[in-house]
Amino acid sequence: MAENTLYITDADIATLVNGKTSRDTIIFLSGPTSLNTPLSVLKANDVITVNGSARYLLDNGVSPFIYVLTDSRFLEQRRDDFYAFSQRSRFTIVNRDVYEDASEEDKRYLEQHCHIIRPLYKREKGGFFKKLSLNWIAQRNPHIHVRVPLSKRKRLVGFSTRISEGYCSCHTIAFTALQIAYSLNFERIVFSGLDLTGSCTRFYDEKNNPMPSELSKDLGKILPFFAFAREVVKDMNVFNLSDDTAVDYRIIPHITPDQLSGFASS
Repeated sequence: MAENTLYITDADIATLVNGKTSRDTIIFLSGPTSLNTPLSVLKANDVITVNGSARYLLDNGVSPFIYVLTDSRFLEQRRDDFYAFSQRSRFTIVNRDVYEDASEEDKRYLEQHCHIIRPLYKREKGGFFKKLSLNWIAQRNPHIHVRVPLSKRKRLVGFSTRISEGYCSCHTIAFTALQIAYSLNFERIVFSGLDLTGSCTRFYDEKNNPMPSELSKDLGKILPFFAFAREVVKDMNVFNLSDDTAVDYRIIPHITPDQLSGFASS
């Protein structure tokens, strides 16, 4: 498939928007506090879920609105799970890494059944020409927000408000899911399981095909992205259900399930 027809388009985004069934979306992650989110809240909202977290939803009668995968190791190590999660979700979004590292058979499935998003950069560090290119893109595209440091040793931060233009990656799929949710114009974006505390364990059992979490060592790289998104996207209504999180509530305010349900019924 030609590259210019491979990635998600504005028309694809319109299809996703038209498929919404709720004003809010819950981004259901793998932090342990996700298990504190009432099933009634999950069933009342469009849920964007990631990685192995989808199993809990499906086992409890919640059909994901969007399943997101950005780690190609998951497709390689847990292929049956990926297919089960994708086929039982209304939509699936993967990134370019997942597609490029897939087998030819899996690539055909991804092309036919999934939306593919492309990163705006490979790493947050880089040389002069990379920074020049990103600055040029950001200055000319109102959907791309990037702050590029002068020093090549420092890391850039970014946020995309329209994933058809590309997305800004950091070291957590939660940030990718946030850009997806914002692109779909949900009134409120609510994280479930955005913990990033301690050793950043996942709530689900990974005795079979474990994938070690690297979030704890990457925390210093992750948090500036959320702070940057809050700074540059003034109309983003994003909240966190987690009562045990490394993300400052001044950046992503806390919300309770009761408060969320009250808004939904108002």
